[in-house]
Amino acid sequence: MRLIKYISVFLLLMASLIGSAQQTPMYSQYMFNDFVINPAVASVYDYYQIRTTNRFQWVGIKDAPITNILSVYGPNKKNPSGMGATVYSDNTGPTGKTGLYLSYGYYIKLNKSLKLSFGLSLGMTQFKIDESKIKFETQEQGLSSSKYTYWNPDATAGLYLYNSDFFVGFSVDQLFQNKLAVNYSNVSPRIDSINRLKSHFTAVVGYKMKINKEYEFEPTVLFRKTGQSAAQLEISARGIYRKAVWLGASLRTSDAVSVLVGYTHKEKIYIGYSYDITYSRLRVASGGTHEIMVGAKFNKIRTTSGGKKR
Repeated sequence: MRLIKYISVFLLLMASLIGSAQQTPMYSQYMFNDFVINPAVASVYDYYQIRTTNRFQWVGIKDAPITNILSVYGPNKKNPSGMGATVYSDNTGPTGKTGLYLSYGYYIKLNKSLKLSFGLSLGMTQFKIDESKIKFETQEQGLSSSKYTYWNPDATAGLYLYNSDFFVGFSVDQLFQNKLAVNYSNVSPRIDSINRLKSHFTAVVGYKMKINKEYEFEPTVLFRKTGQSAAQLEISARGIYRKAVWLGASLRTSDAVSVLVGYTHKEKIYIGYSYDITYSRLRVASGGTHEIMVGAKFNKIRTTSGGKKR
């Protein structure tokens, strides 16, 4: 019976986290891969690009989240649309989430310089729980090595207003708000944990200003809201030298301060690194969060310019 008690506590904890916390991957260098949070970005640039992000959160805490993201996106050659794909994995201890999405975007011209893009992503997400990774201090009775996995359809919609230097984006993910159900049929009585995914609302605004021939300054603000949880604000800014080297910082409310540094080689290859200094209660046990971004930009292929510049 003690085993059933432990499982019940674990499932109640998971249900609480699912109901109130961030359910989708979060990362500090979102400004370099905004396509991941807004499918409307697929049609914005005149070239294809690939981005990877690897995030190691709360180093020093056992079974802390590890997130890996890969995205590829770019324009159709002769019309104002674009497409892309994203795959990610987000693992925390015995639980994990994997997603695969295909996206389509289409923009319209509002005036000579201002454009508005619409985007939609459709995909599947896989949730899993690995019993073999659940450990208890008392080993009187342990769990089996069963792995529970199940798939759900998912969708994200977005809008993106922009010109060559300014942008405002808004997106909503987990549109289907699927129920999660993990069934433990190998214990008696049967224990079910049922909860519903929440839609995440994300808004981003940014502006790149040219100071002189060598220096640029780019402030960005991101706002996210999930269900009944408190809204979160992230304010970032970076200075760019000769379009090659950048240094910046960001503040994420109720969470962390981040330091950003990066390098662009011939405006083709991007390398970025961020370090999050946690100031929430997790700071006692956490050694911070490391995040690495690598990307590549390919040659321009669209004959009708989308107008956005990285």
